Amino acid sequence: MRTLVVYESMFGNTAAVAAAIARALGSTDAVRLELADDRPAIGDAELVIVGSPTHGFALPSRLSRRAARAQGADASATARAGVREWLGGLAAVRADSAPFAATFDVRQAPGAVGAPSHRVRRRLDGLGFRTIGEPASFRVGPTAGPLLDGELDRAAAWAEGLRGLAR
Repeated sequence: MRTLVVYESMFGNTAAVAAAIARALGSTDAVRLELADDRPAIGDAELVIVGSPTHGFALPSRLSRRAARAQGADASATARAGVREWLGGLAAVRADSAPFAATFDVRQAPGAVGAPSHRVRRRLDGLGFRTIGEPASFRVGPTAGPLLDGELDRAAAWAEGLRGLAR
């Protein structure tokens, strides 16, 4: 299965989760791992996985990226466009060739209230993608991380479960 993993990351935690997902799927599938700022095209992807950090229970914005930089995030990462902007540039997909899609976020707070992965899923639904699985939230300790123990393994297992749903 041809898979595209699109992500944005300020402190490196979302990038680590995206890479774990790509590694898990890359053992048997063709996987592209792309930053949202690079405006990756869906192309011939059969599965699109989109991940973002959580900023104030929402997708990062220009303002929240500035705040992340003040908290020590990588300056080059906070200067880029992200998932919000990438989604804004996506066109609706044709029903006869709609890829499957799944979403994840990285967050400090437990629970799903305001999880950006749910908002991204609704946006992809609206564009005609065939969303599968439940949006996943992976946990960090403090704002900058690191990821909690076991989260990369959990990300890999989540990705492998998606493979079964997308067949």
